[in-house]
Amino acid sequence: MYQLGIDISKAKFDVALLLANGKYATKVFVNTIDGFKQLLEWLSAYKNESIHVCMEGTGRLWEPLAEFLYSHEIRVSVANPAKVKGFAQSELRRSKSDKIDSKIIARFCRAQNPAVWVAPPPEIKAIRDRQRYLDVLKDHRVQELNRLQSGELDSVVRASILRHIEYLDSQIKTLGTELLKYIQTHPDVSEKFKLLTSIIGVGQNTAIAFLGEVSAARLFTKSREIEVFCGIAPRLYESGSSIKSRSRISKVGNSRIRRALYMPAVCAIRTNPVLREFALRLKLAGKPGKVIVCAVMRKLLRLMFTVLKSGKPYDVNFKSVKPSFNAAAVVV
Repeated sequence: MYQLGIDISKAKFDVALLLANGKYATKVFVNTIDGFKQLLEWLSAYKNESIHVCMEGTGRLWEPLAEFLYSHEIRVSVANPAKVKGFAQSELRRSKSDKIDSKIIARFCRAQNPAVWVAPPPEIKAIRDRQRYLDVLKDHRVQELNRLQSGELDSVVRASILRHIEYLDSQIKTLGTELLKYIQTHPDVSEKFKLLTSIIGVGQNTAIAFLGEVSAARLFTKSREIEVFCGIAPRLYESGSSIKSRSRISKVGNSRIRRALYMPAVCAIRTNPVLREFALRLKLAGKPGKVIVCAVMRKLLRLMFTVLKSGKPYDVNFKSVKPSFNAAAVVV
């Protein structure tokens, strides 16, 4: 198998094909649909070989090319930029250019064999993009409210800020309503939305964020995997006898889903009997408040993963039953 490293910028993308003998075939294409087609024609010369394409998931410039290659049944991986950077540092690379980066990505692909990227369904991508834009509008609204409270303002400036807030309120309400209607028009997504909101503490915004940001949930087999994906898994930092810091969440993952889970976790501690009992046990064990909230966030994430995997709504009275062990049935 050959590895194709791609370094993407706004106007172009550099490619480096790592051959079996360790040499490279390099080329530059324009970052348009025509450039994508030219890349396929260029790769046709190696049609007798399997090709594994790898690129960094920086921004959103990579998505059109990744979706194009995926639609043509080409093996594509989208790597975390931090992994590629660490790999380059391990080689003690001092120079940097788009061509050099594409070669590094190709070598990273051969050495690490990253997981294959799966394109999200169009409806999930639409939900993700609309939810992200709603978050941007809400952030702008908070900024404008902070300006109003920052001190005395000129009357013209104050009136302009108030008009902007009114406009943002209108847009947030309209887009939010349209997003909910869009979800209802897709039966499969609507069913998942109902399952998620059946959990006490998970509201509409959290369910929408989960559907849009964790589209790969269907590919995970264990809840631990989704915790790592979202950066909520604990991070241990110890070395010898002198370094032993307090464990924290890793934060190496999707920050949007962590943000969407924080307030629901605070709410669930008060309203969800199971999570309230769980939080109380942690408090009696002497855990700090933030540690308790992060632990409840993990529990909520596990519950959301479980209801989608099982296809059953949340049952607050559900108790897992461990399989009984019959010693007499064991044959030595």
